[in-house]
This record gives sequence, structure tokens and C-alpha cells, in this order.
Amino acid sequence: MGRPRQVLDEEILKAARACFIEHGASVSTETIAARLGVSGPALLKRFGTKRELLMAAFGVAKTPPWLDLMTEGPDERELTEQLREIAGAIDAFFREMVPAFSVLREAGITPEEWRASNDGVPPPARTFDTVSGWFRRAQEQGRLRQGDPRVMAGMFLAGLQYRYFLAHITNEPIPPEEENPWLAQMVDILWHGVAPEHEEAASASEKPRALKVKGSGKRG
Repeated sequence: MGRPRQVLDEEILKAARACFIEHGASVSTETIAARLGVSGPALLKRFGTKRELLMAAFGVAKTPPWLDLMTEGPDERELTEQLREIAGAIDAFFREMVPAFSVLREAGITPEEWRASNDGVPPPARTFDTVSGWFRRAQEQGRLRQGDPRVMAGMFLAGLQYRYFLAHITNEPIPPEEENPWLAQMVDILWHGVAPEHEEAASASEKPRALKVKGSGKRG
């Protein structure tokens, strides 16, 4: 009788996410409840309606959990270290969320529901502004080259997000970072584009030597 109260909210949300992704937005609450070993009515006592359960399961109108890493800072650590840490957190988020987008589209989640209590600003827009602010502050600290921080933020987010959309469309799995260090490579390439000019010049100081050697073998 008391079983529903013994199931944690996070257990319910995890099971709901799995069922919605597997069966679509039309999956019954009974199917979700059966996975948890509870009844459908008991499940809805916790979340009200199936739509509210779906929105809670996928964090609709909520800021992503990794955003706290960019709300403040950058801190005193190397920027590349911080970018790798943030990239790992964002990567984990998209790995879970991108397959859910088709479910949310099927459910007809409205822009108003996305905005909810966020002062009329959808979480994706607020996320982009926060990431842009992080890059802007890094510039103000003299730790990035000059340029539009919104462009830097867009490149960073798009680089992390696109492969999950591609994998979702093509139905191909993405290997873990241990097998394919994609995140490390992406951050390294991004850094070459946003690093301060003096660091870029220093890293390129060896290139003229190689060019001279390559071009010095004149025949004659």
C-alpha cells in the first residue's frame, strides 16, 4: 500500500524518460508505472498529469544542470581545463536530451510551456546568454582573443550538440570518450581559435622553421 511513497522522484523521472523515448509521447502512464512496480493512479498522485510528468522528466522550462559551471567564472585554473570540464558536463546532458526532442515535439510542448516561470525567456536562450557571458568575462580577464563572445559561445555549444542530433537522425551510437577522445580534440581545436593572440603567436613560432626547411631545398 505504501509502495508509491517509497519510490523516489528521480526513479520515477528516469523510468518515465526511458518509456517516453522508447514508446513516444503517447505511452500510457500504466506502462511507466509497471516499470516501477506501482499503479498508474499512484504515479499521477505524484505528478498530476501525464503531460506534467513528461515535462518534469525532460526538464522542460528548467535550466540545464551544467549551467552552474558557467554562471560564474572563469576561475583561476587554466581555461583549457575548465573548457574540458564544462564540455564533459554538456556532452552528458545532450547524450540524454537529444533523443527526447522528438518526444517533446510529438507532445506539442508550446513556447509558453518552455518559457514557464523564466521571466518570459526560454531556457535555451538563457543558456546561450550565460555561456556568452562566460566567454566575455574570460576576454575581460585577458585570457581570450578579442572577438564576439556570442560567436565563441555558439561555436562551443554547436560543436557539442550537433553530433547528437546527427546520431539521433542516423540512429548511430556515439562511442564513449575513452574510446574516441572527441571532446578533448574539439576543445583543443576551439582553443586554437580563441586563445589570446600572444599564445597563438608563441605556438606558431616553430612553424616558420619547418617552412624554411621545406622550402630551402633549392635545386641547381
